Amino acid sequence: MSMKKIVLIGIGVLVVGGVLANMGSDSEEKETSKKNETTSTVVKESEAPTLTDAGDLGDYHVTIKEFTFAKDYSGEDVGVVEYEFTNNSNENAMFLTSITTKAFQNGVALQLAVMSEAGYVDSMTEIQPGATLNLKVPYKLSDTSSPVSVEATKLFSNKEKLSKEFVLQ
Repeated sequence: MSMKKIVLIGIGVLVVGGVLANMGSDSEEKETSKKNETTSTVVKESEAPTLTDAGDLGDYHVTIKEFTFAKDYSGEDVGVVEYEFTNNSNENAMFLTSITTKAFQNGVALQLAVMSEAGYVDSMTEIQPGATLNLKVPYKLSDTSSPVSVEATKLFSNKEKLSKEFVLQ
């Protein structure tokens, strides 16, 4: 069982790196005047065309979708980032070996969280060309009020980056 947790943690770290890459480019401006629910966030996207939360990273289309709160196996606060991964290549692909995601809070990278229930970090699921997979990646939060920025890049490449910032209130 501990080996499974280690594998899940490793997968989560890779997925988190991809999530962070996607989030960073979307929000230079934050919408802070609206009161958000505890399970969701409001994101105001900037007008900069080079910064986006959805786009092609090599042969893959990635979308940084949403952020929710959860608790990890020990009851600690976790931020869950949902990604959508579409394989537009000619071969089967896994999110883990195709995309790098990172999440940050207060300028510091967040670690992947270990969840007790299933449905998190499906980054090792192989999908065929043309298929789309939704993934939930949990990150350990430093607090529940500071914004979380996420970035996603193609594995081993920083040429194209997706990013998004989630404003927590």
